[in-house]
Amino acid sequence: MRQQVVVYRNYFDVMLVGGLYLIPAVITGLAITLGGGSDNGDGPNELGVAFIVLALVLDLLLLIFILVRTWLDNPNPLKMLLALYVKIPLGVLFFTQFRNVFGGKQPRSRRNSMFWTLMMAPLIHGLVRDKKGKLPGLPRRAR
Repeated sequence: MRQQVVVYRNYFDVMLVGGLYLIPAVITGLAITLGGGSDNGDGPNELGVAFIVLALVLDLLLLIFILVRTWLDNPNPLKMLLALYVKIPLGVLFFTQFRNVFGGKQPRSRRNSMFWTLMMAPLIHGLVRDKKGKLPGLPRRAR
């Protein structure tokens, strides 16, 4: 309430944390689409290993970027650790549930994901410090 600990700087920060989930999900889909599995029983092929390494490197770079931004927002190490403890699991869980709203296999699974997504959205909105901004492409009302 008093916002002494900055969890999310703005909504871009929320999207960055969501990238920790989205990057491996997209690269896994790309690897499956391009046939990154093994061709025979000899073990994994080079394309599959390259996709795994790419996902790990991009996730590590994004995690370092998130750590630096959180450190700049909260120079106190305890406040930074508290912000990270809330920021990363909440963001990843939110984007996991949000993806499952559209990609769930069972209607019950999609309903549960919609419920948890709607429950977490106000919580995330409350944890964002700078709530300014607008949706892209929407014109302002004529006065």
